[in-house]
Amino acid sequence: MQFMYKYRAVIALLLCTSLISGCWDREEINDVAFVIGVAMDKEEQNYRSSLQIALPGQSGSSGSEGGGGGTSGDKSWFILSNTAKTFHGTSLEGQKALSRKIYYAHRRTMLIGEDLAREGVAPMLDLMTRYPLNRFSALPVVTRGEAYKVMDTDAPIEKFPSEMVRELCFLNMRNPRSLKTFIDSILSEGVDAFLPIASVVDTVPKNWKDPKTNIKMDGLAIFKKDKLVGMIDKAPADALILAMGEANAPEVMVEAPGGEGDIFIKLNENNSSLHPSVKNDKVKVSIQMYAKGVIVDNESNYGDRREDEILKLNDAIHKKIKSDIEEGIRLVQQKYHADILGIGRSIHQHLPAEWDKMKDRWEVIYPEVEVTVIPHVIIENVGVINKPIGVVEEEVVHD
Repeated sequence: MQFMYKYRAVIALLLCTSLISGCWDREEINDVAFVIGVAMDKEEQNYRSSLQIALPGQSGSSGSEGGGGGTSGDKSWFILSNTAKTFHGTSLEGQKALSRKIYYAHRRTMLIGEDLAREGVAPMLDLMTRYPLNRFSALPVVTRGEAYKVMDTDAPIEKFPSEMVRELCFLNMRNPRSLKTFIDSILSEGVDAFLPIASVVDTVPKNWKDPKTNIKMDGLAIFKKDKLVGMIDKAPADALILAMGEANAPEVMVEAPGGEGDIFIKLNENNSSLHPSVKNDKVKVSIQMYAKGVIVDNESNYGDRREDEILKLNDAIHKKIKSDIEEGIRLVQQKYHADILGIGRSIHQHLPAEWDKMKDRWEVIYPEVEVTVIPHVIIENVGVINKPIGVVEEEVVHD
């Protein structure tokens, strides 16, 4: 009887193995072209798609030279660029000139040219959301000018320019805008979308020996629905990111409360919350911003950080943050009529009955919303020394 049980078990295992399909749909790595970044542009009546494709054989860690490295001074990537009347058509054109199958699942950044963003990104997003290999965690970024020029920079500190764009996004914001959050903002009520801006810069002055091109984060791109309506510079952009509670250890320069010079304060922790109220059809919103700061640089002759001087410095940074944030909000509110902070969404969440009354008129109401910024900053550390270095005691200004 025991022999029969073993016999049946063996037969069952053999039958199970007959159902295993094996690697019938496998793809050899040598047959795949890994796209690590893509740049999308509009050129007259056509779209341009520029794919940054990794060259695994040139991805050595030493001997790198321009364009992201590789051994023997060769680049570890190349760009395949094509134009067509549709975005999908550019991909089909690119495949005709590539001996390996284009594979998009490793793409982590998407650069969107300024002209394309102004026309509207809906056709591009439609393609991205339908094709299953497109990552919704990829980071979209708007570029000043053509996107392919940013994609083709040297960016010598990283292997791939697209990877440098990604790292810069995480340095700029704690939670960078992903493709998913960007699409959610376009489709949601009471909030408008925004993306970071990237541009090309030189690593050294052009008259120096062997200059390289590099990438920098250069402000915020403001959208209404799927169309770019404006670009704001880095200073007001940083203030708006701070108002969202998304700033990644920002530094604020404050004019010394006494004497001459400036003091730099780094905000190691920061978060914020929106508190809307509606009375007589008048909308008011207060932004409560909390942060802890440390003094990282003192280029003034003010004080030796006594208690009264710390309190005055606290008051100075409160006024500075309040002024910067309110100026940034006025810019997007009055000039672009774009609600990138999600004030309408906060009303929807906290006062749903009031939102139902005003949502159809929000475009008219939003520019008139009264926004008040209430910062709460605690300076926890003044550094190893109190008195400014290089300033004799007689020149130090005290309160």
